[in-house]
Formats: sequence, C-alpha cells, structure tokens
Amino acid sequence: MNFRVNHNYDCAKMLGEVKNLKTPRNTYAFVLSMLLFMFFMSAASFAGTTGKISGKVVDSETGEPIVGANIVLEGTYLGAAADMNGYYYINNIPPGKYTIVASSIGYQKTIVQDVIVKIDLTTKIDIKLSSTSINIGREVVVRAERPLVQKDLTSNTATVSSEDIKMMPVESIGQVVNLQAGVVGGHFRGGRSNEVAYLVDGVSVTDAFNNSMGVEIENTSVRQMEVISGTFNAEYGQAMSGVVNIVTQDGSQNYEGSASAYVGNYVTSHKDLFHNLDKMDRVASQNLQFSFSGPVPYLKGLTFFTTGRYFNDEGYLYGQRVYNVTDDAPLPVQVFDGTKTTTEYVMRNTGDGSYVPMNPNKKYSFNGKLTYTLPGFKFSYSLFWDDNYNKYYNHSFFQTPDGIKKHYRNNTINTFQATHVISQSTFQTLQLSTNYHNYYGYLYADPFDSRYVNPTQGLPITNYTFRSGGNEGDRYERYTRTNILKWTLASQVSKEHKIGAGIEARMHKMFNHSMSIINLTEDVPDTASHIDGKTIFTLGYMNYGTSSDRGYNTGYTKKPFEVSAYIQDKMEYDIMIINAGVRFEYFDANASMPADWKNPRNNPLYPGAGLMTKSKPKFQISPRLGASFPISDKGAIHFSYGHFFQMPNFENLYYNSDYIVSPTTGLSSITGNPDLKGQKTVMYEIGLQQVLFPNVAFDLTVYYRDIRDLLGMEIIKTYEGFRYAKYINQDYGNVRGFIVTLEKMFSDYFGAKIDYTYQIAEGNSSDPTSVFNNNQTDPPIATPKRVVPLDWDQRSTLNLTLNVGNMGDWSVGLICSYGTGMPYTEDPLYVNGLIFNNMGIKPSTYNVDLRAEKNFNVAGLNINTFLLVYNLLDIKNQYGVYGSTGTATSDLNTKRAVPIVGLNTIEDMINNPTMYSTPRQIRLGLSVGF
Repeated sequence: MNFRVNHNYDCAKMLGEVKNLKTPRNTYAFVLSMLLFMFFMSAASFAGTTGKISGKVVDSETGEPIVGANIVLEGTYLGAAADMNGYYYINNIPPGKYTIVASSIGYQKTIVQDVIVKIDLTTKIDIKLSSTSINIGREVVVRAERPLVQKDLTSNTATVSSEDIKMMPVESIGQVVNLQAGVVGGHFRGGRSNEVAYLVDGVSVTDAFNNSMGVEIENTSVRQMEVISGTFNAEYGQAMSGVVNIVTQDGSQNYEGSASAYVGNYVTSHKDLFHNLDKMDRVASQNLQFSFSGPVPYLKGLTFFTTGRYFNDEGYLYGQRVYNVTDDAPLPVQVFDGTKTTTEYVMRNTGDGSYVPMNPNKKYSFNGKLTYTLPGFKFSYSLFWDDNYNKYYNHSFFQTPDGIKKHYRNNTINTFQATHVISQSTFQTLQLSTNYHNYYGYLYADPFDSRYVNPTQGLPITNYTFRSGGNEGDRYERYTRTNILKWTLASQVSKEHKIGAGIEARMHKMFNHSMSIINLTEDVPDTASHIDGKTIFTLGYMNYGTSSDRGYNTGYTKKPFEVSAYIQDKMEYDIMIINAGVRFEYFDANASMPADWKNPRNNPLYPGAGLMTKSKPKFQISPRLGASFPISDKGAIHFSYGHFFQMPNFENLYYNSDYIVSPTTGLSSITGNPDLKGQKTVMYEIGLQQVLFPNVAFDLTVYYRDIRDLLGMEIIKTYEGFRYAKYINQDYGNVRGFIVTLEKMFSDYFGAKIDYTYQIAEGNSSDPTSVFNNNQTDPPIATPKRVVPLDWDQRSTLNLTLNVGNMGDWSVGLICSYGTGMPYTEDPLYVNGLIFNNMGIKPSTYNVDLRAEKNFNVAGLNINTFLLVYNLLDIKNQYGVYGSTGTATSDLNTKRAVPIVGLNTIEDMINNPTMYSTPRQIRLGLSVGF
C-alpha cells in the first residue's frame, strides 16, 4: 500500500497566520527565514505523538522475502508494501494497541493481534506467511509478544498506557508521574519542580507564568503517556529535567461510553491531629464522570470523543470557628487587688465553635476531540477545559477559619491539527493552539465589601497563639494567553534513516495584578476622618503602581515571544540505534528595565534617572545524542548526552515590573529582571536493559547532571542607601544517581514492577529567593559557597506496583512507596549557634494505596464496582519538621514561650496537620460502560 497525494504547501499562508497572532514586528524576518529554511529541507519529524512499526515479511518454509506483501493496520488507512528484501515500515501511527493484517498472492492471510505502538519508538513485527498449498485454514491468527527490551530506547523513559492507568489506584496524571523512577514530589532527577515540559498531542500546555501544567487532562482522555526523566531528544525544549508527553484518545469507530461515580470519606484514628474526621457516615468527597465516543452520523470518517468530570472534596483540614472575622485580640484590663496592679485579658470571641473546612477543592472539567480521517489526511480539533475552586489551609487562622481567601482558576486549550501523508515515507503536520490560563483569588468578590476588616485585626499578642479575628486582605488576578504555531515534516529517507526537523513559535500575553487592603489612615493620613475628636480608620487600597511596607497595588501586561527549531536523525542499524539532533531556541522578553539598577526609583539626583533599556533577546543551541546497542535479542545498552536550555519563569522576569523599592533601611523589596539568561543543564546517562527470565526484565540506569545559571538573587544598594533584591542567574547544582527497575509482565494472574532510585541532589540553593530570606536576619545568614543537599534530596526512593487478578473479571492493585528522609536546616540555638543549611535529616516516609475492582456483565452492560483506599495503613508521615527537634511532634523553643493570651494551648499550635501526610481516605464507586 502506497499513499501519494499532490502536495503544494502554502508557506505565505502560514506566515500570515503568524502575523495574525500579533508577533512583534522585529521578529517577522526571523520567523520567515526559519520557515523557508524548514520548508526546503528534505524531511522532518512530528514530535512525540506517534510511533512506528517495521519488520520483514518472509515465507514460513523457505525464509525467503515476499516482495510486495501488503501490510495493513486494521481499522485505519495506514499500511505499507514490502520491498525487495521483504522489509516494510509504517510511520505516523498513533500510540495504542493494533491488529496487523498481512497478505500476498499465493499466501494465506495472517493476522497479528495486540501489537503495541509506543510514542517515538519502533515496534518490530516480523511476519511469516504460509503458502495456500498448505491447508491450515483460510487465515492465520497470531498474538504479538510484548518485548521486554525496547532496543531503540536511548534514554530512560516510562510509557504508561490507558490500560495501565485503569489498574492503578490513581485519579490524576500527577499521581502517575510521581510513581515513575527518578521523580520525587514533582522533582525530576533532582531538578527544581518547574523544570518540566508538559505536552498534550505534541503541543505545550505549560503555563509560562510559573511553568506548571496548565490544564488537568483526565485519566479517561489518555491514550498513552510518556514520562521522560532522563535526557530527551531535540524535538523537546524549554525543559531541563524532564518531559511529560500525553497523547489523547481519538473517537472510536463504534459507539462506546461509560459513566462512573464514587463517594468517599476520611477515616483516621489520629483525631488529635485531624479535627472533625470522626463522622463515619459523612460524605467528604463526590465524583461523577462520563465518557462517550463514536462516529458522527452522516459524516463518514468523522469521529468524536468526550469526557466530563465533576469532583468535590471538603478536604481533611478543618478549623474551629472560635472567633468571627470581626472579633479582635483579647482586651487588656488593669486589675488592682488592693496590693498590686496586674493586667488581665478579656476574650472577645463570638464564634459558634463549629468546624469549617479549610482546604476544600471543587472541579469541573471537559475534554473533547473531533477527528476527521481521509486517505492521506487527518484533521483533529481538541478542547480541554477545567474550572477549579479551592482554599489553602492557614494554621494561624485555625480559630478564625472564615478569614482565609478563596482561589479560583480556569483553563481553556483549543488545538487544531492537520496531518498530510505525502507518501508512505513522508508526512507533514500543522498545529495551531490557543492556551488560556486564568487565576484569581480573594475573600470577598467585591474589593470594597464592607465585611473586610483591618488585616492587622486579631493578630496574636503572644507567640504560639492563633489569630483571634481578622482576615486575609490581599487579592490577585492574572492570566496567561499563549498562541502556538507548530509545523513539522517527517520522512523515512531510507531503511536506516528517519530524519526530522520542526519549527515552533509561541506568542504570549500575560497580565498580572495584585493588591492588598490596608489601613489608609496610617499610610495616607489625608484620608482619615474624625467624629467627636476620634479618628475613624479607613480601609482601602493604595493607588495603582505604588507600594508601602504594609500594602501594595501593582500590575503589568507583557508580551514575550519565543521560537524554536530542531533537526534530528534517528538511525536504526542491526548493531545500534542512534538519535542525534540539535535544537535552536530564541526568546525575547520584550520588556524594559532601569538603565542603572542602583537608581530604580529614578531619583533625579543620581545617574540613570528616567532612563530605561530594553532586554536583549536570548538564544541557545543545544546538541543531543543518544545511542542504543543491542547485545542480544534479550539485552541492550544505551547511552545519551545532551545540553538543555530553559528560560526562567515569566513570574520572575516581570516581578514588580514597576521597579518599586521601599525607602526603608530593611530589605523588603524584590524586583524581576527581564534580561535574565536561560538556565542550562548538561546531562549524561548510561543504562542496561536485560531479560532475566521469561516475562521478567531488569533495567539499570546511571546518570549525572551539571546545572548552571539557575535562578537566584543578588542584593543591590541604591544610591540613596536603600537595599533590594533582584533576580539573576547565579545558582548552580549537580545531581548523580542510579535507577534499578525490575518488572514482571502481567501473566498467570500476576504482574509487578519495582523501582529503586539512589540519588544525591546538591546545589548552593533550593529556593531562588534564599538570598533574600537569608538577609532578613541580623546578622544575615551567609549564602553557601559550596554545594549542600537540596530540599528534595531523597537519597533512597522505592516504589512497588503490584497487580493480581483476572483482567476483565476482578483485580487488586497496590502501590507501596518508601523514601528516606529529606534534609532540613537545624535551629542554630541547638547546634552551638552555627547554621548548617540542610544538614539535618527528616524521618523516612512510607505509604500504601489500594484499588480493588470486580466486573459484571448485565444485559450487555459492563458494570464495574471498585474500592479506592489512599494511605491504607493511615501512616502519619512527617513531611515538615521543627528545626529544634527534627520532628513534627515537638518544638524545643516552646520552653521560651511566654504565657499564651488566647483560647488555645501550645500543643494546639504545635500540632500543625499540614506537616503530616494526608490521612486514610476510602472511596467506593460504580461505573457502567457499553
């Protein structure tokens, strides 16, 4: 089978689409030159959404190649014809499970079932055809064996299918990612948590403001997911530690659907720590979800896939309404007993004592996809949308729980993709995407709501005391809109070479505004009013673009731009497979900054007053190389090396973009820096895959990372003598370790996978703001001149995934995890007054999650009942500790505490539930599918 379609690509039209996205004018020539360069190249690669099948077709008796044999993927337009050597290949295959049909004149048809295609990888399927003279039936059906060794894997990669996710006790992509070897709490191989690229169907869904995953993709939408924690090919950029690459479901050829629901509750014996969790009959969480897929009537070739979800969880952190927001600190009263005068305090609490959830979470989501397939063409449109509400627990407000603000976020991603198959060897893809991420938070929707009180109201008089009234008075709103244009081409130029290149442009628009309610009577005395000679305090907001020590009102709108291109060659020989490529990345912050950083206040008495300078564009060329050497049909050695480049978060580039510096002697101001350079990492990796026994494979990977130009800070002293902190490229680190994986494929009612990671993650700083924080003390804490353990330096991490059962009937899945303690900084009062950053070690952590399910078939419907239990053993893992003891259970500094003026004990304050893992949660559910 050979697809050939006349092709005349309209480059001018593509450039016009770039212009419609309002690209800064000085980038047009650059984009045009890159597009022309890429267009006239012989071939390119479609990044990270498809795989390949290849192999040989031979006569079952003689072993001779069968020239011209037809190979077709059942239910698709994809296929190939064997060449003179019997060799065939099929490119551009969406990941998943397929059936291959092979046929040739004079031979019986052969069907190969359960052929698994993985993202970016090649599945080898050799086929033997039997002559029709041999009477063994009209067709031959065989089942493909899943290879335990992926010979063209040149770096450590985990591929997770939709079937794998269904068997796991997980509900989100984040949970799946954190189960992969080398990932600790969102940190890939010792990197900072914002060093990961998130892609869906080949397009970035990363929120550039803070480099987080911009939208939640529901588990039911996932066709296959690739988690790369090691080096990655040149097709991926703007990441230094890893890549999460998700390919979503297309519509099915037949109508399929499902609906599921569950209810859950927190069940724990730790009632002294987790309040209000003693109601066994309560429903703390609810989940409703549906999926529906199939062909669109009357439009042949058009299919749809939809899934929607409603999730509501009250959370497990409660506060007790001892005080209302309008209450205040205890009132001091002088009492004379005839001998002496003492001070007593009158409590002013008016709360009803009821419990209030302080970390609730509610979400609505919808994922939808339309796919239209023709011979030689494929078009798709995807919509990903979610709307979220939550609160963040604030321990100081435990007795005034109504005073913490609410947080809202909604995300919308629209993606259009067109794939054109030019021939069996070559295809091209055009993608257009608009990503919109909107965040806002406040206590009351109206900024002038009369229920707001002075933020200082209710502040505790003594330490180890909860607030007795008051509210969080700050509010924020921000959005990031990113328009993405991506064009790629792919061509198998020979049996050995698949050469690729691609270009991508991202145009961002970012708005960020934050302000805080303050006492205008103190900050702007002219606003004070007087009644009967008494001052009436007036609450409000500072004017836009001004700040003080107690409040602010700042914002900005920025339009940065970036473009990237890559070229790559995948060379597949019998003795080795090589991935070699190079990536070019260009970034323009498109912003201005002070000409003299010592005069950000534009004081006319000093140099640089009123002068601004524009940030300079940044670019990076990053080579990548990976190689795999099969040592037998049951083993392979791989090696990879690469340079990786990532711009700091936009949040840091544009922070305090008005460059407001408080005129105080203390250090209280931070400014961004749009002239920041890219952060860089050089990674090395070597590994071994080996089959030990039938259905049992072993994998060993050793790696090293050298990290430079990480985001840090410097302290600048202005000409007037004021001090402030500015973001710069200053921090550094290195990570080294090894990963051992032992996997037993599911067979004979049993499957298991165990990952062990040993890792040392060190650097001069875990937090970009550490210099600022260290300079808050007197004398300042010296910033380390040598590497120290990073906050997430977990030396040993062990994950065990276990599945037993009869798939399709019943199954039980367990995830067991263990991690050694992470570092913490000890209190200097208890280490001879010396501060050693991160020299203490927290306690180790353990966890077990469970999923059990049973399936029934009733009247043609598939009914699934399931049980989910998180933290099965109800373990109190200590994630946060006190510097004086290294535990979350006690703090030696309480010996220096003065008598509490309030309605709590010291133990109430010490028992902070956020320092522990989430208690046991049980969920019972039912799903119905057809």
